[in-house]
Amino acid sequence: MVIGIATAAFLPTAIGAAENARTRSALRELIAINRYARSRAILERKPIAVVYYENGETVQMLSMPARRDAKLSTLYDQAPEEADSEAVELIRSQTLPKFVSIQSVKGAEQEEGNSFVVYKENGISISHSIKVLDPKGQIHQLNFNGLTGEIAFED
Repeated sequence: MVIGIATAAFLPTAIGAAENARTRSALRELIAINRYARSRAILERKPIAVVYYENGETVQMLSMPARRDAKLSTLYDQAPEEADSEAVELIRSQTLPKFVSIQSVKGAEQEEGNSFVVYKENGISISHSIKVLDPKGQIHQLNFNGLTGEIAFED
């Protein structure tokens, strides 16, 4: 009986801690993948894209062709003369923890329901923000400054 009472008292705390850990893990992963994409774009001197999929659970980092034509309409398009020389390459794919999802991405480009940001060779991208929904139904926001690379967190 004592064990049952102790378990009943401890269980809500343990569940809350696990939910907080999932949320912190997802936020850290979103920050890390954007920082890594920016750094890699500078080091490799080629564009790197971060794609937030509409399912709200998946984020990918893609290496883009170095001479990507800005006039092309989609993320995956390439100029015909470059089609054989370089292709889009998957660098990293990450699934967010269960019960944590990307609610919205503001300021990013859109394609086929997915949002994406391209970090240019100099590390500059467009500024964007991501709203993440946690298991408790709370929204957390990450703001990415495209010019400086600074990342701010809003609860």
